[in-house]
Amino acid sequence: MSAKTKKSAMFDSLGQNILVSNKESFSLQNQTNKNWELSPVRNANVSELFDHPDNIKFFDYWDKSKKEDELAWSRFVDRIKKGGIHDPLIVFGPRANAVGFSLKPNTLITGHRRKKALKELGITEAPVRYIEGKITLRELEVLMLSDNFDRRQIKDPAQVIYILVNLFPDTFQKDNRGGDLSSKDSKTLAEISKTHGISVPQLKRYKAVYREALRLAQGAKQSNPGPTEFKQALKNLANKRKATPKQKPKVDIKSQFVKKFPFLHSKLTKAEQTKLFQAIEKMVNA
Repeated sequence: MSAKTKKSAMFDSLGQNILVSNKESFSLQNQTNKNWELSPVRNANVSELFDHPDNIKFFDYWDKSKKEDELAWSRFVDRIKKGGIHDPLIVFGPRANAVGFSLKPNTLITGHRRKKALKELGITEAPVRYIEGKITLRELEVLMLSDNFDRRQIKDPAQVIYILVNLFPDTFQKDNRGGDLSSKDSKTLAEISKTHGISVPQLKRYKAVYREALRLAQGAKQSNPGPTEFKQALKNLANKRKATPKQKPKVDIKSQFVKKFPFLHSKLTKAEQTKLFQAIEKMVNA
């Protein structure tokens, strides 16, 4: 998938057509159904940008549970040092209006790792685009999660499932809530597969992990499963598969012999037939 296609795909969940120029800057079109937009690129003081709490919720746990690849991080920082920031950070601007929730102005929506690298390099300014207008919490979460999902190239299955469940809650919760959902947030597994490059059979397995994580959360009297439940759910299902012995299908000797050798019915008594079939079954199913 090309860089242009990948970045456009990131935002399919928002129902917007986002074009990416050769300079990798965003251009929004067809916003008739949206009440917010992104400002032109501006410079902002890095020290005045706040981390979004959901970034901690969705990513800090996983980063702290494993040692970050120091070589990969140093290469990331070095690329920024040599080439600068090509993708502007997206920030909840002072002209943004949070619908149904509260958020501090200058809160980062995307670009937390880029901000960290800039601070490490001692660079005080970053290119940003401010969200302006009315935006819902759902739209904000999709924007942040989609960007991080694709940028970080996340490989931990538990983290992938955790993000997808929060990115497409209706899709993953259908089996548990029952009935048909008419929510605009609901995506088909085929749509998610096309957008994020995960096969439909794999997504179905992810739903099974979610159901197990939900069971664990409910057992602990929690409404929603967190990262620890998703990690444990994967282990539980893996152990269950190992513990389940593969049983050989039992061969129905009697029905097969009756079809192939109908004369046995007339040549042998019922008692003789029973003894014969039992002897053959022991040999076949041993």
